Amino acid sequence: MKIIAVAVFGAMFCTVLTVSLKVKEEHKIAFFGEDVHIPLPSLVSTEVLFKPASNRTAEVVLMRDGRVVGQRAQLNSLKHLILEDVGEEHEGMYVIKNTEVPADVKHIILIVRDCALEQVVKYGETYHIPLSDILGPITLEFRSSQAQANQTTEPPAVVLLNQTSIPPEEYKGRLSVSEKRVTLSMVRGTDEGSFTVLDRDGKVRSRSCLNVKEHQNFVHLSYGSTLKINLFVDHTKVNLMYTPDWDRKDRVILEQGELVVPVDPSLDGRLTVEGSMCILERVRVSDMGLFRVTDLLGFPVTNIYLEVEAYKLPTLYVAILSLLGFLVLLLLVCLLSCLINVRRRAEKARQIALIAQQAGKGDGDAFVKVVQEAYTRFAEESTLASTWDNSNATESTEVTIKVSRAQGHIMWWEVVYR
Repeated sequence: MKIIAVAVFGAMFCTVLTVSLKVKEEHKIAFFGEDVHIPLPSLVSTEVLFKPASNRTAEVVLMRDGRVVGQRAQLNSLKHLILEDVGEEHEGMYVIKNTEVPADVKHIILIVRDCALEQVVKYGETYHIPLSDILGPITLEFRSSQAQANQTTEPPAVVLLNQTSIPPEEYKGRLSVSEKRVTLSMVRGTDEGSFTVLDRDGKVRSRSCLNVKEHQNFVHLSYGSTLKINLFVDHTKVNLMYTPDWDRKDRVILEQGELVVPVDPSLDGRLTVEGSMCILERVRVSDMGLFRVTDLLGFPVTNIYLEVEAYKLPTLYVAILSLLGFLVLLLLVCLLSCLINVRRRAEKARQIALIAQQAGKGDGDAFVKVVQEAYTRFAEESTLASTWDNSNATESTEVTIKVSRAQGHIMWWEVVYR
C-alpha cells in the first residue's frame, strides 16, 4: 500500500509540475495614457482574469466565452484585447487561460509608469518635448508634481496649448511649439511635473516628466578678486542665503530682491545687485562658505561653494624683497670679513708680545727694544698700505724674528721684513 501511495503521489506531483511548467510569465511595462495590447490564442475558448496589484485576492473577469465583460477592455480585429489609456489602476496580473487546453496558461504582469520620458533640467535652462510622428495640431497638458504630492487624487490637467486656448500667464513668452518639438525656456520650480501630448484626435501620444534641479557651482578665487553669482532670474524674484565656513550660521542677504538692512558686517560695502547678477568684490579668506539662491516659492536655484586662496604678495614686491635680502647678505659677509681680519691682526700682535716675554733675561731690554721698533714699523706700514689701495695692490708685511741662542744667552737677533 505504501508503495502504491508513493507512486500515486509521485504521478500527481509530476502532473502538477508539468502543468506549472507550461505557465508562461511575461512582464510588460506601459506608460500612463498608453494603450496595451494583449494577444489572445482564441476568441472562443479564451478567458482573461485581472488581479489588481492593489488587491491580489480580488479577481476581475475581462473576457469569457469570446465576449468582453465590463468596460475595462475591448477587442480589435487582430484578436487583441486592448486596455485603453492605462493608469495606475491597470497595474497587476492578467491571467490568460485557454479552456480547451487547461495547461496552457499565460500570466502578464503589467507595470504602469507615470512617464515614458523623464528629463532633468537645471533651473533657468530650456526643456524640449519631441513631437516625432504626432499629427497636429497638438494639445499639451500639464500636471504639477507639487500638486500631486499634496493631494490624494491626481489633480486635473492644465491645458497649456491647443487650437483655441491661450497659455496661462506664467507661460507666456516661454512656451513655443514647432513641427518637431515643444520648447519651454527658463524653466522654474513650478514647471516640475508631467507634460502630456495629445494628437489632433485627442489621443494621448506621449507623456514626459520634467525634474528641475538647482545648479551646483564650486568657485575657487584668488584673494581680492570678484565673485559673480548668476541668479538666472531677476533679483526681485529670488532670495539669497549665506552660510560662512567659520561659524556655519545662515545669514539672509537678499530677500525678495532687496538687500537686508543692516547688511552683514563682513560683506558691508562689497556686495551689490544688478539685474540677475549678485556681485561680491574684494573677496577674503573669511568669505569662504555657501551662497544659496532660492526663488520666492522656495525652489532652489543655485548653490555657490566659495573657496578663497590666502593672500600672496605681488611678484614685483617679491622680487624687490629678494633683492634687498641679497644686499643685506652681502653686507653681512663684508662685515664678517672685516671682523676676521681684525682678529688675525690682533692674534699676530699677541704672538709677537709673547715672544718678547720669553726672551733671555740679560739681553731682554735690547731685545724688547728691537721688537718694539719692528712692531712700530709694522704698524706704520700697515697704515700706509691702506692708503695705497687705489694705486697699488695691497701688500702684506710680515715680521720674522730669528733668535740664536748659545749656552742660554742671546748671541744675535735678525729681524726680516717681507
